[in-house]
Amino acid sequence: MTPKSISILGVVTLLSVIAAFVSVNLNRGYATSAGDGFLFPGLFDKVDSVTKVIVNDKDREIVVIRSKGGNWKVPASDGYSASVSQTQKSILQLAQLTYLEKKTSNEKRYERLHLEDLKRADSQARRIRLFDDGGAVLADLIVGKKRYDLPGTIAEGAYVRKPTEPQTWLVSGEIDVEVELKTWLRNEILNIREEDVLRAEIRHPDGEVVRISKENPSTRNFTLHDIPKDKKLRYDSDPDNIANVVENLEMLDARKVGKVDFADNSTVSGTYSSRSGLIAVISAVKVGEDDWVKVELVAKPDAPMPEKKGQDSAAEVAKRVTDRTDGWAFKVPGFKAERLRRSMKEMLVNKKAGS
Repeated sequence: MTPKSISILGVVTLLSVIAAFVSVNLNRGYATSAGDGFLFPGLFDKVDSVTKVIVNDKDREIVVIRSKGGNWKVPASDGYSASVSQTQKSILQLAQLTYLEKKTSNEKRYERLHLEDLKRADSQARRIRLFDDGGAVLADLIVGKKRYDLPGTIAEGAYVRKPTEPQTWLVSGEIDVEVELKTWLRNEILNIREEDVLRAEIRHPDGEVVRISKENPSTRNFTLHDIPKDKKLRYDSDPDNIANVVENLEMLDARKVGKVDFADNSTVSGTYSSRSGLIAVISAVKVGEDDWVKVELVAKPDAPMPEKKGQDSAAEVAKRVTDRTDGWAFKVPGFKAERLRRSMKEMLVNKKAGS
């Protein structure tokens, strides 16, 4: 973890401690008995010692680790960068949980709170664990239903139990155990706004080339070129959807690029030119039910200067994106890949006589 991230984490930790302290003192009327205070006393002092986070439900398990260099990685995604904000948030959320009210210790009633055994086929529980670099468990918690009507400054809470204890608790504090891989990845691939796209050329494996453009940014729709005289667009928005592929393009998973076969006979390649001076090449291939892309981004030598002070130049944007995408293939939402693969035949219909 870099010094900057540590300092940020320290500030957030201090604020969380204060909020938790205030909450404990305001949440009167709840009988906590033997559970006063934090669920994991001392965890605030060890947040920088966490080197592994594991979250799971009945179907999935996600592991995030911190390398010796301080960078968070997702091993299941070939070690691609994890979301630092998501990882830090989860650690801090555990550290700030406080006991509020003792609930059932009868395992037959766990299901009502979504705290049943995760081995059950119908389990709705989730589990989160934190480890240090020696493998010691710093926190281990099963998380169930949430509560949003608690008194005090922290109105959110949840039902929880520690795996080694039968007692369940209502606790005060935010706790989100996310078990979707994309949540834990640094998932932005590329973001060229649709209105910034000037033109795009999509090459299909069968040799077809689809061209779209919008020379005047105030024009409502993109133009699809090379439409035969007896054809017309089925939907005016189809060319717009092609332009939209590079806007908020996010990953669901990542692999080293050599592990995904971008064969010429199955790969669609789109070249996008932006008004801000960027050229993006998006190559897409379908592997089974999954859609994978690889991305190249460069800045034109004559790219215009940023319009706003403090805004990154095209060269700076290209370098930032290349640093995190070079050598990687990304699984993307199917609708983005389908838009890129849209053929002329799919977008056109016959003109009616006289139209």
